[in-house]
Amino acid sequence: VLDHTVIPDWFDHPGFVKAQAKFINRELAEFKNIPDEVKVLFSAHGVPESYIKAGDPYKDQIEKCVELIMLEVNKDHPGKFSSDLSFQSKVGPVKWLDPYTEVVLEEMGKGGLKNVVVVPLSFVQEHVETLEEIDQEFKEVAEEHGIEKFKRVPALNSDPDFISCLADLTMAAISKPSLRVAETLDLYQKVAQPPSYSPLELGPTSKAEQINGRIAMLALASLAITQVIKSGCPDIAGPAIAGKEPFCAAFSADGWQWIFNLLAIFN
Repeated sequence: VLDHTVIPDWFDHPGFVKAQAKFINRELAEFKNIPDEVKVLFSAHGVPESYIKAGDPYKDQIEKCVELIMLEVNKDHPGKFSSDLSFQSKVGPVKWLDPYTEVVLEEMGKGGLKNVVVVPLSFVQEHVETLEEIDQEFKEVAEEHGIEKFKRVPALNSDPDFISCLADLTMAAISKPSLRVAETLDLYQKVAQPPSYSPLELGPTSKAEQINGRIAMLALASLAITQVIKSGCPDIAGPAIAGKEPFCAAFSADGWQWIFNLLAIFN
């Protein structure tokens, strides 16, 4: 068995906070004399609310992380930039943390805000939820509701300060007794999970979340495989991921058009 240890969290590590603030300040440079005309919007990955009720410290840690980062951001500015926190990437029918990022952007635009800088918090590398969900979907929502300048802070990726933070965390962790995954979960678990009386439990319950999520993933995977078998996976005009090839047709709007056409027949 491969030995391992878990780093429970690092949301408040000074190296991470400073690296994130550095990236944010680059995007805010043009607003340094007019901080009241821009809003910093932290968009964090959401989780089901039931996780928080069961003891997951994620929400509290994210809120504290935002507070620490904004203290660092405003440290050297004559004015004080303000921020909001929202959550993205909801999947499934159960209640997830809110407010949702697209809703917050819509409200900001309707309120007359013209400039927003979005920070992908809890995303430390570029991927579909930054390059597609934020850069394209959320930007479109913002522009449709009157926001004229939509800027997105890059993910930390391989930034030297961030890598130094990870190295520091790693060295500190291996100098301590190993902490297993189950032991880490026990640190935070507050509510005992009720027994499940049905292997096919449905509805907004903790057990059902697992089942619903797995069914959803299987359905999406099956549809994608069907599309690849049906039409192959040619390159199409679409967003590149980290400089790589555009999305496979199986995961693009164009590639799914035959399914939309089929659904239209039944409507």
